[in-house]
Amino acid sequence: MNQKIPEYYLTKDNITFYLVFVFFFSLLFVNIFTPFHGAWYNIEHFTRAKLFTDTLIIVSSGTLVLTISKIIMYHVNKRNNINYLQYFSWLIVEVLIIAFLYTTIVHFAVHDTRDFSDIFTRAVIYVPTIIVIPTIIAHLYFSTRYKDEKISELESANNQSVAQQTAQKEEEVSFSNDFSGDDFILDNHVTASTAAEPTVEQPVKEVIPEPAPEVQTANNKIINFFDEKEELQLSLRVDHIYYIESAENYVNIYYKNKENTERFTLRSTLKKQQDKLEKYGFVRCHRSYLVNFANILLLRKDKDGPYLDFGVPNLPQIPVSKTYLDSVTAYFINNSEE
Repeated sequence: MNQKIPEYYLTKDNITFYLVFVFFFSLLFVNIFTPFHGAWYNIEHFTRAKLFTDTLIIVSSGTLVLTISKIIMYHVNKRNNINYLQYFSWLIVEVLIIAFLYTTIVHFAVHDTRDFSDIFTRAVIYVPTIIVIPTIIAHLYFSTRYKDEKISELESANNQSVAQQTAQKEEEVSFSNDFSGDDFILDNHVTASTAAEPTVEQPVKEVIPEPAPEVQTANNKIINFFDEKEELQLSLRVDHIYYIESAENYVNIYYKNKENTERFTLRSTLKKQQDKLEKYGFVRCHRSYLVNFANILLLRKDKDGPYLDFGVPNLPQIPVSKTYLDSVTAYFINNSEE
């Protein structure tokens, strides 16, 4: 439950789609099926027009509550990613507020004669049954669309990689065809007059080999990321990588590109990336996160637990779970200057 919710839950487009879908679904569901047979309030003497008008007011009021709530949730999530526990708790609060608003409308506007507490209790039971169906459908749609988009991105990246490899091979073949043995003959050609001159034996000089170029440091080393088919998808310098996040059968690689932070989705597992990157200073701090320790600014603890902070705008704070807290703390201590 401490795992962060997927980003696609709270994008502007998905929030708009969710609100519109919930509004029309709830309005049609209540008017077509008239669920609960008047358990909300007495509709025996209601005409269809009266029922539609009242439900339109109630559904519109509930949608307004959801709209305000989702706007607040969107901005809160941008500052500090919401986890599943916080998300579901938020949904429960939304239900309670809508139930209270419904009770107020029915009691004072529709003049329902039942006690306020009785109406509210029934509303708390029935409101989720109206909202939960469109919510589940919307989230399944978001998840399916997100996976389709990622598969398309991977296929596009794979096609681009194949095209680059093909172009590189064609360039090598072209270079090989253009480079003939005549070049060597021209450079080493000896004229007849030169051949006639007597050669003077020169003393042999000791050849001192030049020192080998300095090996790249870990921070400057290039890391190649391969997918499950062992096809190259991305190459990055170690010091440009911030962290890697698990996303079901994929991983999201967050990295620096000039002044921006970008994300690349790769079909792989976090465990596989951990085995490859640990020797370059990457530390597992959570079952969903692998961070580049060299880019961590600080480790801090607050009421929600310990976090790793990159000190980079738009990059979230990465949580440190209890399982990995000792190893992360030891890493800080062992790599600190006395």
